[in-house]
Order: sequence, then structure tokens, then C-alpha cells
Amino acid sequence: MSTLFEDVKVIYSFSDGKTVVAYKPDGKEAVIGGADGAGLHIYETESINEEYQHVEISEHVEDVTCVATNQHGAFASGGTDGIVNLYTKDNKFDRILVRSTTPVRDISFHPDGTKLAIAADDPVIRIVLCADNSKIVNLEGHKHLVKSVNYDPFGSYIISSDVHGSIHIWNVSPQEPAPRCVKVLQEYSYASDMDSVLQATVAWHPANSSSFAFPGTNNDVRVFKADIWTPEYTLDGQHTSSVITLAWSPNGYYIVSSAEDNTLVIWNTKTKTPVRVEITPTAITGIAWHPTDNEISLTDMDGNLRIWKEPIPTDNSNYPHPAKMRKRPTSAGVPASQRVFDTDKIMQPSSLPPLSSSLFADEEALDDGDELGDDVDMMDELGEGLDEEEEELGENDMGDFVIDDDGAGYVETAEQASEQKKQSRLNKGSSAMANAVLVQRQRKLEAAFDPPTTFQPGETPYHKPEPNTTFAPKNGERRYMAYNLVGAISTIYEDGHSIINVEFHDQSEYRNFHFTDVLNFTMGAISSAGTVYAVEGREAVKKAEKVGRGENDDLFDSDDSEDDQEETTQINSTLYFRPNNSGSEKDWTHHMLPGEDVVSIAINRVSVIATTSLGYVRIFSISGVQRYIFSLENVVSVAAMTDLALLVHSAGPAFGHQQNLNFMLLNTETNEVLQKDKVQLTTDSELNWIGFSETNQAATFDSAGILRLLYHQRRPFQSRWVPVFDSKAYAAANQRTETYWPVGVLRDRLMCVVLRGANTYPFFPRPPVKDIPLQLPLLEQSTEVGQLEETVLRIQACNAHEKDEAEATNTEEDYADTFREADSDMDVALLKLINIACKTEKVSKALDMTYILHSPDSIDKAIKIAVHYRYTSLAEKMTSIKQAKFINESLPTPSTLADSLAALPSMYASTQPTLEGDLAFVKREKANDSNKRNMYDSEDEDMMDTPFSKKSRPFSFSTQR
Repeated sequence: MSTLFEDVKVIYSFSDGKTVVAYKPDGKEAVIGGADGAGLHIYETESINEEYQHVEISEHVEDVTCVATNQHGAFASGGTDGIVNLYTKDNKFDRILVRSTTPVRDISFHPDGTKLAIAADDPVIRIVLCADNSKIVNLEGHKHLVKSVNYDPFGSYIISSDVHGSIHIWNVSPQEPAPRCVKVLQEYSYASDMDSVLQATVAWHPANSSSFAFPGTNNDVRVFKADIWTPEYTLDGQHTSSVITLAWSPNGYYIVSSAEDNTLVIWNTKTKTPVRVEITPTAITGIAWHPTDNEISLTDMDGNLRIWKEPIPTDNSNYPHPAKMRKRPTSAGVPASQRVFDTDKIMQPSSLPPLSSSLFADEEALDDGDELGDDVDMMDELGEGLDEEEEELGENDMGDFVIDDDGAGYVETAEQASEQKKQSRLNKGSSAMANAVLVQRQRKLEAAFDPPTTFQPGETPYHKPEPNTTFAPKNGERRYMAYNLVGAISTIYEDGHSIINVEFHDQSEYRNFHFTDVLNFTMGAISSAGTVYAVEGREAVKKAEKVGRGENDDLFDSDDSEDDQEETTQINSTLYFRPNNSGSEKDWTHHMLPGEDVVSIAINRVSVIATTSLGYVRIFSISGVQRYIFSLENVVSVAAMTDLALLVHSAGPAFGHQQNLNFMLLNTETNEVLQKDKVQLTTDSELNWIGFSETNQAATFDSAGILRLLYHQRRPFQSRWVPVFDSKAYAAANQRTETYWPVGVLRDRLMCVVLRGANTYPFFPRPPVKDIPLQLPLLEQSTEVGQLEETVLRIQACNAHEKDEAEATNTEEDYADTFREADSDMDVALLKLINIACKTEKVSKALDMTYILHSPDSIDKAIKIAVHYRYTSLAEKMTSIKQAKFINESLPTPSTLADSLAALPSMYASTQPTLEGDLAFVKREKANDSNKRNMYDSEDEDMMDTPFSKKSRPFSFSTQR
């Protein structure tokens, strides 16, 4: 039987304040760090009558903020005093490794124990060689103070987080010429102050480094895939406040997390469900799993320690042991050449290979400089590139770090320590408020200018190249480049090229095809007119034989002088069009300017649209003619249909995780702008998809699952985004745990791929497309009245849009029957509502709905309903409405698109005088300029063109896209 948390004995270890904990590799001892200069306590984890023995080490004069152990049993600690101490496996203080003028927040040992990664109140991460603290590698890339750092189990990668919530992944493997940042994840984790209890803990999967975890922004735990650096799953629904810290079980089956709301949750990472949810007396700040037993050590803000035996239920076969290991896989996202451990061994602490050159393998090694040569060489392989000056690092060369000159560790006297602590507190008290305000303001400003991520509608972003990353998919990997109501484009990566497959939903009109892609296109778009592809510019390497060799050249050439020289050539960004069927249209290619990359692409019936990194929007005809170009910076995405294009771009700074996006609705045949306005998104959500419905209506879908359509998009200054589907509400109403990946929108339905479990995108083989009815998020949807009102509003919105489209394309007569049928459907719903209103004695409500009825016959039926319920006065008023609306035609009728255009003012008036004060001179010159004004006025009508005078191509509801 497993032990309940409330039954776990409390070990009173430190005074109030944040505490941290780490197990030694054999699990027999746990190292605890406390606040207020209490130093370290090392507890034996096996108790006698629940009396845990411990030893104390007091080497820090301020709070201990982090502890770390290595495979040999030695350990290190860091604190707000800026000191990182090393200790032997016998729990003896060894020496000070480094000093920093700023507090140390986190430390992590390399798996072999020879190096220590240190995060202090600084944007730079420092990797220090334990055998020689003058050997330091700086990892520079964070824009904010680093808060947490963690080595992966193979020593090939480091993951780090900063106070702004940015996650950085660093490749520090010996195979790399120099350490480098391979990925930056922004706004996936929360922002926090350095002194906050929130630790922003980042942690690699301990068994195979196939994934890593960190606290999310929505009181959850986010888990990302390694190597491709994309979301894998989220653990949510249990914490109501931000996650303080977290830890994996030794085999990666479980994650335990604690939050500010005093909840402690043990998650099953296979089922993504909680195993245990406990309420703790105070916030848990330190978590460590026993390396071999079913045991967790927990420390809290009250300075207490709890050693929880059997937190995983032992009476349930569905919960595996948290520390029993499987054999390490040979392809866990890390190349075999970068692995440290034998893959044929079960990963237990005792099975780790001993390293004779490690600092802590033998205490005598500290005094033998010759035996430390391997450690120094390993740091050289990391590519720090230290020259002679850097090897003699002093206080200035190391930034905030100071090296101990005597090599044994400088220990301050009690008087010095007391005076330093007193002065530090005085300085903090005088400037804490000002610094906090400045830091908070700086973070907001820097976050505001982070550019949004571009995307192609309907793509799956596996291995899409981004800044500071490389496009290196594995052979046979595939992803979707485009997926909409016309069809899907997928690409399969092979060594040196890709295979692109194009599949159509309607194969009676178009035939599927595929072709070899030697350029490795990174984006694609599909329409009824054809498909278009693009790739960013890149450098290509080619061999060139040496020429002009003299007879004495061999005296100066190196041994590889016979090898060919390598030359690099720049290949500009490429745009490629391919028709769907072979016929009159031919494929074509355009190359961008040097230094100009295609950012996003789209294709409609008449044009190909490409936005570029220079802030250009380039429009080509289907035959490849360059027809139009204009500037539009920071384009996020573009979609197109018939003769329209929807361009979404960043409008400037965005605060509070709220994207600040604008849109432009453009006719690519006439180059007229139909609408320009804000993109409406749910608070704290991101734009995930844009497109057009089958009736040519612009649409958006955000990360909150809200689908919106652009109402009155043809009417100048009258457009607005109408929410027509809430995916979370729909799933909850139907008792489903699923999400929806949009493919397109029909007249009254969302076409999508249903995703279940932790899936974020559709996979292969291509899943079926499901249709889900649209439903406006009105109130009281569970009642008959609410459902009828939703039906009326939805049909009304659809009908209004379709009438505008018909009028804009001169096809009103072609769809007159369709519009009458829609009016009839609305009247049926309205008559049901009138009947319910009369039945429930809501006479005024019945009268309001009578005004909306679309035909005299419908009003006659409403009159009969009123008479049936003996509302004579209501029946008389309904008769007056019929006469006014259909006989005298005195009631206002809905305006047409032409009415909206005619009503546009040539100049917007003002009620306040404007030609006074600084512009008073205008009055004096008015008489002299009157003749000139009259001349200009007389020519205005001839010089001005009416807006939207050109009509777009005919539009059909369902046959073409």
C-alpha cells in the first residue's frame, strides 16, 4: 500500500524560506539547502524509528538557492551570496569554485561530473571546468536574466530559461565546433522576478533525453519533443496557480509538479493524467525523486523536509515503478556519437562508467595537475576558443565571476561577512523599488517588440527552418505543406532532395501528381488554378580544382593540398508555380533579389501572392507575369481565394501575450483594398489559421478554438469579425476530449481534422476530414429559444454575405431562389419563436420578431398565432406592420452594397471649428484664393474615380475555389 501524503512525517530542518533538495546517486542521502545562512543539511534517507540523521555544512552566509549532485557522490551548492561551493562525497567542504557579484540561481553538473553549468543574475550561462576554474565557456544568447539550467543525460545539450519566460536549447556536444543556441522558445513559459518563488524549472527526460519539461503560462506543465523542438503534450487541469517547480521520475514515467496554490500533482506521462493530487500546508519549493526507490523528497517555504515513501500506488498494476529502467534506446533523438553511456546497460547509478580523470573520482586527483589533462581537452572540444589572454582570466575578463587566487577557496572572516551582509541589505533596501519598476518596464518593452511567427495556413510545422536553426529532417520524414478544401500538399524528405505529393479531394476534375523537389521547398499553397512553392535563399558548396600550381608550391602546401578547394555560391530564394493539369498553363520560376527571402505564399484563381523579408508583397498572374508590388511589413500569413487575398500582418508592439495583428483584404485582379482593420482574437491566444469559406468569406481560427468570419467584407468600413464556432464549448457540450484542426469552412459547417490525445497536428496517412455544424456562441444554447435565435442570426449573417457577393459579381438573379429559401428558413424559426413568446405571455417579444419576417404570408401566420392565443391587440399591430412593410413600404429595408458605396462621404465633417488660432491666416487669404478654388472645384468630378467601380469575376458558391 502506498503512503498518504498527510501521513508523511515533517522534518523541521530550516527557518522559513525557500528550500531546495537533491539526492545523491545511491539514494542513501539527500542534500538540503535552506535560507538565512543556514547552509546545507545532508540527511540519511533511511530512518530509525522515523528519526532521520543528518550532518550540517554552513559555508554560505546567505540563502542557498540550488544544489546539484554528480555521479560520484560529490555535490555543489549556489546561493544569493554569489558563491558556488564544491563538496566531497564524504560531505566535506572542498573549495569555492567561483564567485559572482550577483546571486546564483541554478547549477547543473555535466553527466560525467567534470563541468558545472551556472545560471546567475545575468543573461550569460557559464560552463566551468571543475578541475580548473579558469577554464570557462560562456553561452550568450538570452536577452534576460537566466533562472534555470539543466544538462541532458548525454551531456550534448543544455536547456535554460530566463525571467521573461524564454526557453533556450544549446548544443554543447564535443562534435560541435563551438557551443551554439539551436532553438529559442518564446512565451511558452511564464515571466517571473529573480527573487520570486517561481523557479521556471527546466528539466530533461532523465532516461533518454527525448523530451524536456517546463512550467507553462496557463498553470500547466509543457513537454516538448527534443531534436525537433516542438510541443509534445501538456499536463493541465489540476493547478490553479503558476507551477513553482517540477521533476521527472528516474525512468521518465512520472512528473511531479508543485504550484503556488499549494497543490502537488504526480502526473503519469503516458496517460497524461494525474496519479496523485495533494494539498500541502505550504508551497513546495524543492522536489527530488529517489534514484532507485519509490520515494520523493520534498522541501517547502517553511523550511521543512518530507521524505515521502511510496508516493506511487503499489497496489495498482497500472502504475509502473518510478525508478525501474528499460534499456536505453539507440535512437532517442541524440546521435549515437554524442552519447556517453553504454546503450546495452540498464541505467542505474552503479552502471555509469567511472572516469579516472574526473575531479571527484579520487580526492587526490585535486593535487595532481597532470591527471586533469583530459578534462581540459574536453572543454577545448566544446570550442571555447580560449587564447592566451583568456586563459589568464581575471575579474574583468570573467564579468561577474571572480577566481580564487590561492586555489583553496577564500573564506571571509566573521566580521567581514557580517559587514558585507549588512551593506548588501542596505543597498537592496534603498534601490529595490526602483530596480523592480525598471526591470518590469524593460521586460514589457522587450517583449512587445518580439516579432510574430509566420505560418502557412494548413501546414504542419515539423522541421520548418527558423532563425538560429537548421533544416535537418531525417530520411523518410514527411509533413503537410498545405491542406485545404481543394486538396493537400505533403513532402517526404530524402537525402539531398524531397518528394512532393499533391492530392485533390475531387479527383474527377484534377488528377493527383508528385514530383522530385531538388530545392527542398519549405512552403506551399494549393488552389483550383495550381500549386505554388517557395524556399528561402541559402549557400551551396561546390568543388573547384586548384589551378596555377608552381614547382615549389609543395614546400608550402599542407598534406591536403591535393584536395579540391571548396567554393560557396549563393542561391536566391525561389518561387515556383506548377499547374494542376497539363494544358495551356505552364510551370514557371522566379528568383528573389539577393538577400530577399519569401516569407509566405498564397494562390487564388487569378494570382500568385508572395510576401518577402524585405517587406514586399509581390503579385504575379497565373502565367507568371509580375503584375503588382507594394510594401507591407511583418506579414504573419496570407490566404487567397477567387480574386481575393487576406494578408495578416503585425501592427506593432503587443503586450500581455496578446497578438497585435491587422489584416488587409485585397482584390488581386484590380489591386483594390476592400478592408483594412484589426484581427480580433481571444485574449491570451494566438492566430493559428486563416482562409476563406466556400462562399468567399474571410475566416480566422485562433488557439482558443474560436472560428470567426468577416461580416460585410464588401461594404467599406462596415466589416466586423463574427464568432461562429467555439470548439471548446462544442467539445464540452458533446462530452468529448478532442481538438479541431481547420481545413476549410462551408456555408454552415467547419471542415476539420479531429485530433485526440496529445496530437497537435494531423499525421500520416492522411486522416479523414470531418464536418461540424457552425454555431454562434449565444446565451442559453441548451434551450429551444436559444437554439432558434441562433438559427435566425446564423442564417441572417450567411444570407447577408451571400447577397453582397452576388451583387458584387452581378449574379443576383442566378441565386434569387437560394436567397428566398434562406428567408423562408429564417421565417420558420421566427414563427416558432413568436409562438413560444405568445404561449409564455411575452407579447412585446413576439411583436419585435414580427418586424424581422420576410414575407406577407409569414406575417399572416404570425397573426393567426396571436389570434389563437387571443391577443387581439397584438394581431392588430402585426397587421399594421404587414401594411407598412409590404404594402406602403414605409419601413426601412436593408441597404445594398451600392447604397453603402453611395453613402460614403467625400469628407468627414466636424462639429468643432478648426480654422482658428494657428491657421487664422487662411481667413486673410480667402478672398485672393477664391477664383483658384472655384477652378479646382469645377474639375473635381472629372478627376475623381468612384471607389470599387470595377467588378470582380463571377462567383459560384460550391463549384470552384
